[in-house]
Amino acid sequence: MHTTEIYLFSAALAIALTPFSLLTALNVMAILVLFGFIMISLTLRSLVDEDKRKASFPMLLMTVLYSVFSGNTAAFLIMYECRFSREIQLFLPSVSYVIYAAFMEERDIPQLIFRFVMLAAGTSLLYLLETLICRYYDARRSVSKTVSITALSEMYTKKLNQELVIKNFLADKNARLEERENISRSIHNSVGHSITAAIITLEAADMLFDKSPDKAREKLHTAKERIRTGLDSIRHAVRVLDSEAVSISLADFLSEINTAADEFVMDTMRKIHMDIPEKNEELYIPREHTEFLTGAFKELLSNGVKHGNADVFLLHIAADSNHIKLTVKDNGTSDFSAENASERLREGFGLKKLRSYAEKCGGTAVFSNENGFNSEITLPFEGGHNG
Repeated sequence: MHTTEIYLFSAALAIALTPFSLLTALNVMAILVLFGFIMISLTLRSLVDEDKRKASFPMLLMTVLYSVFSGNTAAFLIMYECRFSREIQLFLPSVSYVIYAAFMEERDIPQLIFRFVMLAAGTSLLYLLETLICRYYDARRSVSKTVSITALSEMYTKKLNQELVIKNFLADKNARLEERENISRSIHNSVGHSITAAIITLEAADMLFDKSPDKAREKLHTAKERIRTGLDSIRHAVRVLDSEAVSISLADFLSEINTAADEFVMDTMRKIHMDIPEKNEELYIPREHTEFLTGAFKELLSNGVKHGNADVFLLHIAADSNHIKLTVKDNGTSDFSAENASERLREGFGLKKLRSYAEKCGGTAVFSNENGFNSEITLPFEGGHNG
């Protein structure tokens, strides 16, 4: 971890000791040659990834010769670079000097002890200095790593914020698209029946205009009321979209269905056979579902007259605490079949909207043409209280 710092520290120590060694050297050329070999060894040791203690043995030989030829006690500090272990590294210079002094038959014991202590203090100072340098560079690396991590964290946070902005934009866009779809479906389902009834009434008034002006005038009045009802339906659809979604009781929903059926029968003189449950005041259904089903009922009645010329309809409603099912059958004639169902649903604005809403809510909308046109819409919900 500290290879570079240790190499620089070792090279600086060798460079610092050499001028003093040259001043007292017994052989200047030997000192210079050994200095060169020591620098080469230090460089090679810093580049080798294997156990660096193996390089300490040739270093020991060169530093011993360096110290002996220098004739300078301080030169023994170069042996600090023989890195066998921390204990040997700290005491090798002073112990080597004692061995050298004994070999040279040094008799001045106080001087020997003083130099031993000075060398031990010197190696301790070198160890402390090297440790401080390594810790300083460790701290720098730690700060640099922290800064890098912080920078990466900020970049990641910025990226997350950008993704969140994009997601919010897409969610807002989808909400607007869904709102547009709800408006178009509500207006189409609410107004379609009224407009169809008004057209049929106007056609009847046209036929009665010459024969019975009073009845024709009555039909015109009825058509006017139907158009006004359609306009009110548009306003109601927009107002509902602006209000919070609430639930209404099954009884209220069935009352709306009965009203729609009565209006249809009055306007078109068709027949509707109704099979609906009792008006349960305790079962509540999401208002959005009830408005959709009421509009779907009107849409299917209008389609039966307009596309199949049906004159008899059957309405069946079933509901429990988790589902509500609306079934409408008529006796009209239509070329709708299993083979062209996909194309007809894709092209038909009304039926496509009915299926789209049902599938969006996790329900189903099934259409078939067997002895008349049959429609079956099932919507799931969580039954409960009004809220």
